[in-house]
Amino acid sequence: MERDDSGMVDGVARFLMPTKFSCVRWVPHQTDDERFFVTGSWGETVNSTRLWNLAYDDQLCEANGDENAYMMGMVPKCNSTHYAANEIVGLEFVDDNHVASVTSDGVLSVLNLNRESSLSYDFSVNCTLADLHTCCTGIAAFNQHVITAGEDGYVNIVTADVGRVSRTIKDPDNTSIQCVAFLYPDVVVVGRQNGLIDCYDTRDPKDKPVFCVETTHKNDRMLNGPTCISLFPRNQQIALIGLEIGSIIMWDMRNPYHASALICDHVSPVTDIRFACHAQGIMFSADMNGTVSQWSVDKQPDFIERFIERRVPRLRETRAINSMDSNNTHLLCVGDHELLFMLEFN
Repeated sequence: MERDDSGMVDGVARFLMPTKFSCVRWVPHQTDDERFFVTGSWGETVNSTRLWNLAYDDQLCEANGDENAYMMGMVPKCNSTHYAANEIVGLEFVDDNHVASVTSDGVLSVLNLNRESSLSYDFSVNCTLADLHTCCTGIAAFNQHVITAGEDGYVNIVTADVGRVSRTIKDPDNTSIQCVAFLYPDVVVVGRQNGLIDCYDTRDPKDKPVFCVETTHKNDRMLNGPTCISLFPRNQQIALIGLEIGSIIMWDMRNPYHASALICDHVSPVTDIRFACHAQGIMFSADMNGTVSQWSVDKQPDFIERFIERRVPRLRETRAINSMDSNNTHLLCVGDHELLFMLEFN
């Protein structure tokens, strides 16, 4: 792959890529000299999950000098590819060595990265499950448990290390699911297209949510549906939910019937919300207009309303940002353009 001629502006590096991406994830717990990440593609005749390495190019390092060598001297190189017949709609790591990839037609593949050596990273398939959904919309993972969600309104809980569906939660109205997350190992939060947030205890054999709350009013149900869910790292009971209208709602799941809406920063649907791994006072949000904002977050707010302190716009593109992920120092962004963006934390 090549670097975009626009180079690095305001701490944002741009890399030309061979395809458009629906999702991106850093490989977890890497050494200081490793920069591996995984992507899922969409819009191709044959789509793929790819493993990449941001490798240094000596010539680029010399051309850009010592000051900019860190980011300007990097080039993404593909180490391994796993092909799929349909678009990749979600990627999540179940542990340091295995990533779960799910396609739009409901095929879940658990891929082994074979991390015995940094020189030999590649994919091998641990297991594959087909026909989980007629149309899959999302995925989440907690340890060896993976949940998939779909337009059929179903939630499938998969035990990744044995490749088996351990539980299926069915919605009586078959209401399409837009996003899903693990709150705890046994608690799943589901965002539905009709503006409902359902919370399920997977230990309960009944397909009835522990609680159900609305992100919308009756008159704007099609505008304020949930689009993404993220959990505050230091306090997993606090969920941030992006909406189609561009707002972000914060929910303390210990008191689910009282929500605090943040200032409406985005003017189009929020596509992803991420926190910096170790700098946990930093949050990022992205939208379908191609905007990425960086937020300063109070690490231990006295009141949930004081959670957000300030916002800084970091990226403005013309096409949607579909997915983001952070490691210790950088944020990766991908979307509806054949580009990879890497942002330094401010």
